[in-house]
Amino acid sequence: MAAFGPLVTKYQDRVYNAILRMCGNPDDAEELCQEAFVKALQNIGRFRQDSQLYTWLFRIAVNLTISHRRRGGRAKVFSLDSGGNGGEQGQRAQDALPDHRQPRPEAAVEADDAHQRVLAAIGELGGEFQTVVVLRDMEDMNYEQISDVLAIPVGTVKSRLYRARCMLQEKLQDLMA
Repeated sequence: MAAFGPLVTKYQDRVYNAILRMCGNPDDAEELCQEAFVKALQNIGRFRQDSQLYTWLFRIAVNLTISHRRRGGRAKVFSLDSGGNGGEQGQRAQDALPDHRQPRPEAAVEADDAHQRVLAAIGELGGEFQTVVVLRDMEDMNYEQISDVLAIPVGTVKSRLYRARCMLQEKLQDLMA
């Protein structure tokens, strides 16, 4: 029980951010994140150690989120803002900007618009495609980890990811020109 606290601290931001990207609602994401950790704690004795602990935890979180979406539908608005939750995505984007100059206001508006359109396009994907994009491109999981999380073969992960990226490319053609 005492060892579980550091695990929550280590993974809570990543689990929350992944759930938020899949469900689109910060309140639902917070509830689902808490529920994922509670389920993990309740079932820690069932963890067989044939995968990494965080992969097992993400599997619980993804399954809960998929079940939630089936019950209540998907939100259409997605946000990656850290919003005080200590999310790492905001920090990474901030680190990518050069410190020696400020971007032109127009460029910042255009980049924000493009970012919002990409997130909306991801939100329009079907659940199975949206999930693999979030886990691979936003959570940096490899194919094996995604396979473990979703309990599907690696080949299925690759084909879903390919199809999802093709759909995104079609939806966002004007951004790529």
